[in-house]
Amino acid sequence: MENKNTTVFYNGLVWGAILGFVGIIYNVILYMLDQNLNQTLAYLGILITIVVLILGVRSFRDNVRDGILPFGPAFQFGFIVILVSSVIGIIYAYILWTVIDPDILIKMKDMQMEKMLEKGIPEEALDQAMAISSKFMTPLMMSIIGLFSGVLMGTIVALIIAAIFKKNEPEDQVVAE
Repeated sequence: MENKNTTVFYNGLVWGAILGFVGIIYNVILYMLDQNLNQTLAYLGILITIVVLILGVRSFRDNVRDGILPFGPAFQFGFIVILVSSVIGIIYAYILWTVIDPDILIKMKDMQMEKMLEKGIPEEALDQAMAISSKFMTPLMMSIIGLFSGVLMGTIVALIIAAIFKKNEPEDQVVAE
């Protein structure tokens, strides 16, 4: 008989690590192609997250929990996956911003300034906005903000996926005596 670990925490850790490393691979490919600041491809990364989370919840429900996964455990599983993958992703991003390519923050600031100029923001307001954003565009602050926003958005996605893929135990038929 196969002895499989059916705990939400253990399986969430496994799928969170899978999602985290898939995200790193995707981001390394984007970086190597010099597309890591491409906003459209960032949306594709969100889609990859949703697909892997769906695959994880379905696999956990069907292969580990024998087709039964109430909403609570489904959400807990999704939340753990998102939390673990977000931590892994932020560690990678911090290393990218501090060790691999510290100049990337300058590129991000320049891109932000170009977008503001395209919108026709006056020079004085642009300088003020850039001064404020420079305080938040440090590796540490971006890591904290990235972790918080990743977990927040991921929690919303996990709630939706848990609601879609939940499956309760069939209720026993009460036979009238």
